[in-house]
Amino acid sequence: MKYKGLHYEDEIKSKVGRDWFSKYDCTRKLGDVDFCVSPLKQLNLNDPQSFLWAEAKTKDFNSIAMYAQLIMTIGQERTFDKYLPPTFLCVFDAKKIVFIPYNEISDIFYLNDFNWTSKASDHSTKEFLFIKKRIEGILKKNTFEFDFLEDEKELKVFIKNNISIGNDDIKILIDKNNFVPIYLRWLNQVKPLINFDWKQAKKQDIMDADFFLADLFVDDKGTMSIDDDTL
Repeated sequence: MKYKGLHYEDEIKSKVGRDWFSKYDCTRKLGDVDFCVSPLKQLNLNDPQSFLWAEAKTKDFNSIAMYAQLIMTIGQERTFDKYLPPTFLCVFDAKKIVFIPYNEISDIFYLNDFNWTSKASDHSTKEFLFIKKRIEGILKKNTFEFDFLEDEKELKVFIKNNISIGNDDIKILIDKNNFVPIYLRWLNQVKPLINFDWKQAKKQDIMDADFFLADLFVDDKGTMSIDDDTL
């Protein structure tokens, strides 16, 4: 066990950041999310990017329980509405580190009639147990798990080839809770790319919000290409 003997989560977060993510920024605080990895230089300071959000534990902890706690933490604080979601969600302890693409579980955050106010660290609540059972099958199929000691080379290759690929393909469901933040992102990132005379449009009662609403009704066919987009 690589980080044997550590008793505090801050210790293991510091060592994992130093040993594995030294080329990135591991200092950002996103509410109660334990650990965040971001680019050293952000291209958009108004909407900073994350490569991963993580839950950290000492000793050798159950991965599914760690993921359930991470998901409960993110869901309770609606971190995905306040910040651009990461490429990966991650959990790690003294022995191992586990990654899963954010898109694999993002639909969980939009469950209807779910009590997100339950304490994320209480592993006995019905909400925690529900999330744990819900993600168990997903984690068996779509995770990337590495032992810090036994899989050192493989982990380094995975981080190099995957962590900084960016999160342009992250899917975000727009609802009443994040409508305004998404609109503000659209104003900052999309509106400047539209070749249109906004002053003349305003005289005809055409607003930038009309373009934003029109974008919401575009079917992108689940791809990043605009060539197959239809209304």
